[in-house]
Amino acid sequence: MEVSTEQYRYELLAFGYRALGSLLESERLVEQIFSVAPSGGNSVGTMFYKAMSKLCLDVMATSSRRTLPAQNGPAADPSQAPASPETASIWLEPFPDDLYPDLRIENEVRYGARESVSLPFIAALQFVSPLERITVILCDTMGWPLDRAAELLETSTSNVNGGLDRARATIAQHYKARLGRIEPPEREKATVLSLQYLHSWETANVDELINRVATGVTLQIPPSSSWYLGRDAVRQYVGSYALASEARGRWRLLPRRANGQLAFGVYERDESGLMYRAHSIQVLTFEGDLVSGIISFANRSLFPAFRLRSRVIAQGRMISRDD
Repeated sequence: MEVSTEQYRYELLAFGYRALGSLLESERLVEQIFSVAPSGGNSVGTMFYKAMSKLCLDVMATSSRRTLPAQNGPAADPSQAPASPETASIWLEPFPDDLYPDLRIENEVRYGARESVSLPFIAALQFVSPLERITVILCDTMGWPLDRAAELLETSTSNVNGGLDRARATIAQHYKARLGRIEPPEREKATVLSLQYLHSWETANVDELINRVATGVTLQIPPSSSWYLGRDAVRQYVGSYALASEARGRWRLLPRRANGQLAFGVYERDESGLMYRAHSIQVLTFEGDLVSGIISFANRSLFPAFRLRSRVIAQGRMISRDD
């Protein structure tokens, strides 16, 4: 069956995201490919993946491994101010579920569709060397046979097989499969839980929020390297900063999905009180009805990919990003 070039766009975006851990960088590379790529022919798919692999390898050769704060050091003391933001290029980014393609899987895969874009898996994948990372994506998430991957990478089947073995061993050291395979709440329950969580933030009800999180909840706030572990620590942090003093109405949350989990676009009220401005993308994981993990990516550049405006009028009417 013929595949549209637009379908390849989404596939390449997911491919690049897995390799680089960055949605924005992957978008840039895909646009670079499509600016020069032909629109038809039997070899278009091979050409696209070969070009994307090369571009990703070039980026990985000159960039640092992306990570999350919880991988960088011990949990922070919530009685202390969070660490100052660090360069955004060292942090993983979220990936909108709306952009995830209906992949054409050729064979059995080691990592399922949702798991292969889960943040725990993407974080572990960044520890794998660049070329071996590409082989894992091709063979273990997309189901390519070894000979096809070898042809694309211009190497032997035995080299691809050996690279896979090394990559799988590395991933096993850094990947907690249980976390990568956590299922989001079922649709009806997800709606209820999202509204409850949203209400806690928008009304600045710290007690209500803490009642909705698990005992061992983690809160990460990149680009700060600080992260917090446990209900007490999260309570102290949000009560001292995000939901401190007159915080009722400070935040507005719009539900989304990212990395196979529930997510929100978070807006902060400006000084006029009439406008909310883009602040962060929050990605949640749940254990039952309780939130077990919160990652708040404070990067306004991510909002367009989540189909979110940069500003929202307090009454609720969206306005153009350029207004």
